[in-house]
Amino acid sequence: MHKLGIHNGEQLRSCSLDMLNRHFGKVGQIYYDFVRGIDTRPVEPERIRKSTGCENTLEKDIWIESSVIIELYHVACELVERLSEKEFRGKSLTLKIKYKDFVQRTRTLTVPYELYTLDKILPFAKKLLKEIEYSEEHPIRLIGLSVSHPHEEKPQEKEKWEQLTLQFKE
Repeated sequence: MHKLGIHNGEQLRSCSLDMLNRHFGKVGQIYYDFVRGIDTRPVEPERIRKSTGCENTLEKDIWIESSVIIELYHVACELVERLSEKEFRGKSLTLKIKYKDFVQRTRTLTVPYELYTLDKILPFAKKLLKEIEYSEEHPIRLIGLSVSHPHEEKPQEKEKWEQLTLQFKE
């Protein structure tokens, strides 16, 4: 788009459909419609939830292990509450840590059973935390946990197709 001098939505909106089609082909119509708020795709109000999580931005940066464990416990409790509310269960746990300098680290582990209770989540959260470095010079600003990879229902095995015959009268 840079060659055309289009750098924002206002400039895109000023382009004619013909010009956009010449420069972009079939996708020109999509650009033309979207910048005008036209989207004829069907709305899918029911979507399958793929994860549930929560995070806590701390009032003060922390680096003392006991403080970090306490905060991790609080986030894990909130996660368990959300999992219960949403009736969600998954097999992967992700720990998200953001430092004072806004650098972010994540660690994930997957287990063969569903995670939805504190006694199942907290030990794994602590295990993931051990993989994260933090110190007084590199303190933690945010802690988050999420559960993902829900158990997927296996589609029912399709019955074997059988060719039917019709009996016609002669």
